[in-house]
Amino acid sequence: MKITGVQVLEFRRRLDGRSWNPSFRWTERRAPLLVIETDVGAVGIGEAWSRQPLIERVLDDLADRCAPALLGRDPLSLTPLVAAVAVREADWVAAASASAIDMAAWDLMAQAKGEPLWRALGGTVGRVHVYASGGLYRDGATLDDLAHEFAGYAARGFTAMKMKVGGLALDADIARVRAVRSAIGDATLWVDAVNQLTPSTAPQWCQALARFDVAAIQAPLAFADVTGMAQINRSLMPVVATEAEHRENAFRALLDADAVTYLQYCLGLCGGFTGAARLDDAASQHRVRTTPQCFSTAVMQAASLHFGAARDNVAAAEYHRFHDHLAACLPAAMRTIESGFVELDDAPGLGVREPALGEQPCGGEVLLHRHVIAQNPG
Repeated sequence: MKITGVQVLEFRRRLDGRSWNPSFRWTERRAPLLVIETDVGAVGIGEAWSRQPLIERVLDDLADRCAPALLGRDPLSLTPLVAAVAVREADWVAAASASAIDMAAWDLMAQAKGEPLWRALGGTVGRVHVYASGGLYRDGATLDDLAHEFAGYAARGFTAMKMKVGGLALDADIARVRAVRSAIGDATLWVDAVNQLTPSTAPQWCQALARFDVAAIQAPLAFADVTGMAQINRSLMPVVATEAEHRENAFRALLDADAVTYLQYCLGLCGGFTGAARLDDAASQHRVRTTPQCFSTAVMQAASLHFGAARDNVAAAEYHRFHDHLAACLPAAMRTIESGFVELDDAPGLGVREPALGEQPCGGEVLLHRHVIAQNPG
C-alpha cells in the first residue's frame, strides 16, 4: 500500500459568542483534519490539536512540510512514516501534525486488517466509559438553565459529567456547582478550573467543592506548577492534567511528582494512538489512571472512544457536549450512551464517515475548506 494523496482540510464552525470559559470566548471553532489516500482506494483520517489563534501554523505545517514527505510511503509502516516528519520535541506544531498522521495511519492499518480500531489497538471488549463535558459559562443563562443542561446529560445515559469553574467568584461558582449536583443526583462530577486557581486560593476552593462531592479537579493551577498540583492532589482533591502538553518528559514529571490522579492527554497532540499508549503505560506503572481529552470534531471524538475502549487503564473518555462538531459523521453506536458507556461496533478502522468538502451538516454553521491536496506524480 502506498500513499497517493494527502488532503489537509480546515474545519470551521461559527458560534454565537455567548459561551465562554475563564480563558476564552467561543466565537468560532476551527480544527485541522488530515486525509490520507492510498493506491488501493483506502482512506485514513486524522485530526490535529491546535491553539485556536495559531491554527494556521498547523495547517501550513501539514500542507507544506508533511504532505510532500508522506507521498509514496507505506502508511502501514508506522515508525518510518512518523519519523519522516518528526522534528525537535519542543515544537508543539510538529507534534500536532505527527499526531494527526499517526491517527490516520492507524485508521488505515485497522481497515487493512478488517478490524475496528479498538481491536487493532489491542482491545477485546469495545466498551468505553465516558463523561459528558459541558457546563460552560453562557451570557444570559440562569442556574435553572445550567441544571436543565446537566439533567439532560443524565437523561441521555451519562453517569459522569464535567463543568467549568474559576470564571466567577467562589460563591457564584459554588452556586453553579450546587445547581448541577441537584440536577444529577449521585452521578460523578468533575470540574475544570482552566488554570484559574493559585496555591493560596486552591484550598478554599477545593474544600467548598468537596461539600458537593466533586470527585476531581482539572487544571487547578498553571500547568507548569507541578509542585502546587502535587500538593492539591495529595491533600485536597484528585487532580486531572494536562490536556495542552505533548512532551513526554513533562507528563512523566507529573507522574513522578504524584501531581495527578488522572493523567490527561489529547490524541491530536501527544503522538496519536502510539504516543497515548506510551503515556498510558507510564501512568499505569505509577498506578495512575488516564483520560483522553477531546473538545473538537467527530474525528477526535471517535479516536478518543476507540483508545479508551482499547486500554484497561483509561478511566473515562471525554465526550464533549458543547464542542460536538461534525457529530453527524459519528456512527450510531458512538452516539449512544447507556449507563455511562459507549459500546463501539465492529466497523473497520475509525468508523467515522469522511465529511464531504463544503458539507454543512449543522444548518450552515459548519464549513469545511480544502486547504491543500498533494498528489503523487504519476
